[in-house]
Amino acid sequence: MRPDPHNDVLGDSEESTSTYQAIIEAVRDGVFVVNLDGTITYVNDALCSLTEHDRDELLGESFDTLIESQLVQAEEFERFVTAIDGLADGEIQDKTLTFEIGQEPKRVVDVRVSIHIHDDGDNDVVGVVRDVTERERRARAAERKQEVLAKLYQVGAEDALTFDQKAERILSIGCEYLNLPFGFLSRIEEDTQEIVHTVGEHTLLQPDETAPLDQSYCRKTIQGDDLVGMQDAQAELGEDDPAYELFDLGCYIGTKVMVGENLYGTFCFAAPHNRDREFNAGEREVVKLLGQWAGYELSRQRFEERLQGLHEISQQLLAAETTTDVAKITIEGVMDLFDLPVSAFWEYDASDDVLRPVAETDEAVRIVGEAPTFTRGDALLWESFDSGEIQQYEDLTEQPESYDSETPLRSEVHVPCGNHGVIISSATEPRAFDEIDIESLRLLEALVTEAITAVKREEQLAERGEALQRQNDRLEEFADVVAHDLRSPLTGAIGFLEVVRETNESQHFDRVEQSLDRMEGLINELLLIARGERQAVNIRSHRLQPILEEAWSYTDAPKATLSVDDPLGEIQADETRLLQLFGNLFRNSVEHAGDDVTVEVGPLADEEGFYVADDGPGFSEKSRTEFEALGEIDETSAAGIGLMSVTDVVDAHGWELSVPATDQGARIEIRTGEQSE
Repeated sequence: MRPDPHNDVLGDSEESTSTYQAIIEAVRDGVFVVNLDGTITYVNDALCSLTEHDRDELLGESFDTLIESQLVQAEEFERFVTAIDGLADGEIQDKTLTFEIGQEPKRVVDVRVSIHIHDDGDNDVVGVVRDVTERERRARAAERKQEVLAKLYQVGAEDALTFDQKAERILSIGCEYLNLPFGFLSRIEEDTQEIVHTVGEHTLLQPDETAPLDQSYCRKTIQGDDLVGMQDAQAELGEDDPAYELFDLGCYIGTKVMVGENLYGTFCFAAPHNRDREFNAGEREVVKLLGQWAGYELSRQRFEERLQGLHEISQQLLAAETTTDVAKITIEGVMDLFDLPVSAFWEYDASDDVLRPVAETDEAVRIVGEAPTFTRGDALLWESFDSGEIQQYEDLTEQPESYDSETPLRSEVHVPCGNHGVIISSATEPRAFDEIDIESLRLLEALVTEAITAVKREEQLAERGEALQRQNDRLEEFADVVAHDLRSPLTGAIGFLEVVRETNESQHFDRVEQSLDRMEGLINELLLIARGERQAVNIRSHRLQPILEEAWSYTDAPKATLSVDDPLGEIQADETRLLQLFGNLFRNSVEHAGDDVTVEVGPLADEEGFYVADDGPGFSEKSRTEFEALGEIDETSAAGIGLMSVTDVVDAHGWELSVPATDQGARIEIRTGEQSE
């Protein structure tokens, strides 16, 4: 016989029992009482609802009834029996068990059982059953979420994988997690959606497939601030929606993919059928994270490509020989490797204090025309150059003083390269440059600045080397000239000393002294030249005949003949320099034509001046022209050194020299004009 449920099940007074029963019946948790032989002696309404059995179907029965109705699995019941036995034996005081009950979808319950001792010494088992299905669902969802995040981290950390390989694995992980067959990464450019990577067999969701953006599910994703999840796409979009008609997707979830601050595309999952439930918060969060991962990986890939491009540019910059080469290499790199087709380089010209264009892309010329030269304070370019910092103008219309409404340019980045110049990249849309562009240009600026500095350093070293070489050449030339010009008076002095030794006639010492005086004058003059100075010529009136004779006396050529065409008269000149001139001309004739040369000196027929001629082989046409150009004849020969001295004397007096063409021999004509003291 079944016990009366209104009996004192807890062994208290009738009034207390009534109170307790009222409380127990009011609670949401199921409550039952089982005696130690396994018979159910009490259940509340909550337990009846949970087990889907009436009270009469449970009281007086054992829990085998629940197994027979397939509410509880046999293995679950065995765990319950074991716990009851443990309570009966006193091994445990209470026990909490978790069961799955019912048919699919199953519910999860926590069952807490404890021993209750009556006043009369009898024992019962009291059980409290709580439905924890939602708690377990959340726990399992959190566990699955952690698992998918761990997989995502593992894929992202594998440096050996390419972005394409990572994208496919991540899409597969997402499809498995959401239990959806299709996953895809799209790229949105202007009004077109292009599929970049995909998982699944949908015909239109394959790599390189494109569709108008207004006929895609992704249009909903990029229009809002949050991701889009549609459990029933047909109900939410409508049967006549172009995206539903084209793709025929029953459910869809997608999030934006941002590269820096710019939209790249979408990261999406879908199925041809509706979903039996909405996308929960955990699933939405995972999809968001997958989209963020895609954006991060795309940003990293893009930046790595930029770094590789910068490396290639740096190799080219190493070979640059001029600042113009640097500018051209820079702009080509910005255009080709950074995909910034509207770019130009202005070089700072310190001499004119202007920024002068030296390189620009064809697209820049097409859009705005040939780049102008900017004077100081003209346009935003100068502000950027003077600041020395990268300046980004997201919308040029917000710069009314500098914005040229006649050009379609809307945004710009100015990159000063030290005090060398400025790189400018522009775009026809506002806010066209993201963080990767700015950082890439910042790195490029360092390379370009260093390259220009190196080029200028090399140019300075080359100029110093050339200057040093010129100085060395002049020193060598000076030494040759000194040796050459001093040879005549020195030869004369030595010759007269030999005469003195042979004849013991003291009057020859005057000629020695005269030669030494000539040498002293030449030395003083040559020292002034060596210091970069030149003493003014000491113009006096001199009879030309004695000077010719003295100059000839220094010529060590006994077989040579001097022929003087009288009358030569007087000349206004510096005596020492004039001796230098004739001495070099006479020696040049001897060295050029031989010891038996005949040298003739005479006045010009139609102008003031004189000529010096010999019967040697004469000048070549090239030598004659170079000689007339004052000293451009080959300096390395003795003749060349002597003729350089001649042109120097002519130039110092303001005379004119010419070398007329002759049938035989050499002829040099010097027109003296009027000279004042």
